[in-house]
Amino acid sequence: MFCRHSALALAGLIANCYLQIRRPLFFVLLLLCLNQSRFTYSQDTQDNQPQIQPRRDAPSSPPHRQPPKSQTPAPEPAPTSQPVERPVQPEIDSDETGESSSSDSQINLDAHPPTPEPALPGADADDKALQPWDPHRADKDIEVGNYYLRLKNYRAALDRFNDALLYKPRDAEATYGLAVTEEKLDLVSQAYKNYQEYLKILPSGPHAKESQDAIKRIGPHLDVRNDPGRQVEHDIEVGETYLSMNSFDAARERFEEAVRLEPDNARASFRLAQSLQGLRRIEPAKLYYQKYLALEPTGPFAADAKKAIAAIDAFLK
Repeated sequence: MFCRHSALALAGLIANCYLQIRRPLFFVLLLLCLNQSRFTYSQDTQDNQPQIQPRRDAPSSPPHRQPPKSQTPAPEPAPTSQPVERPVQPEIDSDETGESSSSDSQINLDAHPPTPEPALPGADADDKALQPWDPHRADKDIEVGNYYLRLKNYRAALDRFNDALLYKPRDAEATYGLAVTEEKLDLVSQAYKNYQEYLKILPSGPHAKESQDAIKRIGPHLDVRNDPGRQVEHDIEVGETYLSMNSFDAARERFEEAVRLEPDNARASFRLAQSLQGLRRIEPAKLYYQKYLALEPTGPFAADAKKAIAAIDAFLK
């Protein structure tokens, strides 16, 4: 409003000057004042309007200006009845779906079966080629196996010698160490075969004499395995050896085998009861003590069996 009053005052001033100056100069001053008032009016109008930011997703368009009165806006075209275009489905890329649109993914009924690839020469002839080969690891296993053998840790030594033969088959030292360990574990059949295998590898090797003596020593025990009666006696003898060493679990295995082969063997039942008692399995131990007394009420171990039953009953109370 202030700008409009200023423009009117300025126009009055110019009219007053018209009476005093010439007409050409009057028109020049009039044009300058009109331009100045138009610029001030437009600036004031833009400052008073709220500032509205256009949307980011819509392209910014210049402000709509009202056409001059001399011009008439063009009439909008009438909507025509045209078919609505359907959105075109995007093509699916074959790499995203994992399928191919080429002829390779189509079944060709006229195609011939593919020709099989020729097998490698000798691939199925020698299965040993697939076995690992690491002589350095085998030497380390032999060294550790001999260490366990000196410590009488036969189970650990057995694993080491087997690993050595896995990475280096037919190794003489590993074969001999495995035979000795198996004999200590009373695996006489396997030990007998490995002693023979060592003699095949090194007939005049450093352990040839020991292997020959072991074969002579083990031979009679192999005949025992074919006779159940002798096998029971052998198992009892080996089990009593373990029992004297307080190896209760190893003794239990031997006595259980003896009882399986001959259930009415009183000695095997009594020794099995002792092994179970040593393993703190007192209830099964009591049953085998009672079985021994039922088989031999006045046998050589009857008094020991009765004392053991009384001790177990007192413990259970």
